[in-house]
Amino acid sequence: MDDVVIMIPCLNPDDKFITHLNNLKNAGYSRIVVIDDGSSEAYRHYFDTAVNEYGCDLVRHNINLGQGRAYKSGFNFYMGKYSRDTLGVIQCDCDGQHDIEDINKCAELLRQNPEKFILGERTFDDRSIPFRSRFGNICTSLVFKLFCGLDIRDTQTGLKGIPSWFIPVLMETPGERFEYASSCLLETRKEGVEILKFPIKTIYLNGNETSHFNPLRDSIRIYSLIFKYLMSSLSAFIIDIAAFSIFLTIFGSLIPERSIIWATYAAKVISCTYTYFVNKNLVFSNQQGALLTTSVKFVILCVLQSTCSGFLTEAFVNASGWNPVLCKIIVDTLLFFVSFQIQNRWVFKNRRKQS
Repeated sequence: MDDVVIMIPCLNPDDKFITHLNNLKNAGYSRIVVIDDGSSEAYRHYFDTAVNEYGCDLVRHNINLGQGRAYKSGFNFYMGKYSRDTLGVIQCDCDGQHDIEDINKCAELLRQNPEKFILGERTFDDRSIPFRSRFGNICTSLVFKLFCGLDIRDTQTGLKGIPSWFIPVLMETPGERFEYASSCLLETRKEGVEILKFPIKTIYLNGNETSHFNPLRDSIRIYSLIFKYLMSSLSAFIIDIAAFSIFLTIFGSLIPERSIIWATYAAKVISCTYTYFVNKNLVFSNQQGALLTTSVKFVILCVLQSTCSGFLTEAFVNASGWNPVLCKIIVDTLLFFVSFQIQNRWVFKNRRKQS
């Protein structure tokens, strides 16, 4: 089992952590990196046991910095000590929620698919699962499928297999706390990395009372990317509609028979310029992407979107007799979802070569 490294983030662990380490050692895993993410002094003896009795490597934060930062610190340690002679990392939780058979399966899938991101998926049909876990994962899964085109049932799973070549990418991925798991999934989309999913046991001990997940605060962090896009799109939408209304009046007197088409194109020049810079720098974090490449792609998208918007709005007006501005609002709302996925998958996508 020396070809993979087990990575375990911990915050104030209990006896289940030691049981988990014992199971891993008995299964043959000799390389285990434990990250103490600012645990209280009263829990230090667990980490002493991990180092002295189980031979674990210990990375320590003096204060709690969050799960995302814990993984990044662990990745940094991995790159310095293990990256040259291992396939990658198996992430798992410290509280016994991951069965050793599932961890073995994750490791085996990583060996067979060293170019893929391995994801252990729990199921949430069982009513005995804590409500906050079921509700949070179901909502997040729907959001990811709707906005990002990622069909993942368990976006917050702690069991992952990460190939060594992909770890430097994840070290630069935004997110410091629980939102980091979602950011990593979005990173696979941007980088064109295939996600290989496999079912795992759904284990919650004592109602998942040891979880440090805050349903309100951490859910807001998880949805932050979507919220930022919605806000940028809403402001761009208002700009677009206002400009369309003005240009519709202008072209209505100049080219009345095609005023909707020309007003749409003119308005899109303004709103798309605004949207490009907001989404590039704020939403999709593509500041390092080539300006020429992304701008050309975005222009192509805007031309296609404007054409669809203009002709569909014109057809809608002719068929319904409704106000052109109202028809454009309806049409552009439908085009919103298509535009997000194209921007995420193509316009602002960074493909890094595997090494």
